[in-house]
Amino acid sequence: MNVLGIDFGERYIGCAISTTKTKLPFALKVIDTKLSNIVESLTSIIDSYEVTKIVIGYPIGLNNNETRMSNLVDIFINEILTPNFGLDVIKVDERMTSTLITKSKKDRIDDISAIQILETYLNNV
Repeated sequence: MNVLGIDFGERYIGCAISTTKTKLPFALKVIDTKLSNIVESLTSIIDSYEVTKIVIGYPIGLNNNETRMSNLVDIFINEILTPNFGLDVIKVDERMTSTLITKSKKDRIDDISAIQILETYLNNV
């Protein structure tokens, strides 16, 4: 089973992959939505790695309520992922994944966050 991990952001989308061969997730890329076509970029990844499932970080507030970003992730799933790829999409609680990795605001760590989201999923399957 090859699984694509996604850390969704309004501007940047981090991508990581776990394949049957590697077992361990690794970072792929950060998609800049202002510079790249999201569907084309994801299609390339999904086709290249023969992805069978997508895991996406779901930002739940510290009070366990959905947030503005939760709603944006739902829209992304319903308008981009499901209609274009037809793969199972699993939401994974991503609270504080980015803060656990780095506190730097300059470094793009979305792909590293996608690894952590993917690891969370794989550890619970």
